[in-house]
Amino acid sequence: MSLGNHVRVFICVVFMGLLVGYIYNAKKDITDNEYIDTVKEGYLGDFSEVSVRNAFNYAFFEPYWRYYQAKTGEHVVELSGDITFEDEKGHAILQFVVDEKTKQFSIYAMKFNDVVLSPKQNRLLIGMVYDTWHANRLAYE
Repeated sequence: MSLGNHVRVFICVVFMGLLVGYIYNAKKDITDNEYIDTVKEGYLGDFSEVSVRNAFNYAFFEPYWRYYQAKTGEHVVELSGDITFEDEKGHAILQFVVDEKTKQFSIYAMKFNDVVLSPKQNRLLIGMVYDTWHANRLAYE
């Protein structure tokens, strides 16, 4: 075997070791949880005619829900998915904080294409999601 082949074999072995280590050390997302259900089946503000799940299922492409407990002890439900916002296609992430005692929740933060949205942009995104749901609902009636 030539030196070049030895180097390639070495690089492959190191890469495979790193890959196996990553797979065994990766934390599994919690995607089935009472807090996720609370947010999915709940309602946001004045939008009481449709659940959060149904509204975002119309607006997000392949919505993904996960739960985690923050270092502060807060229960966080995160929703992510692809969406077109302000004429730009991208990936949005919304974080909801759920109160353990009352099971009430509120939006904590939003990102679009890894940029934290301002409060005004948050309202625009939420409004657009519910407008999309309303337009699709009318289309099927």
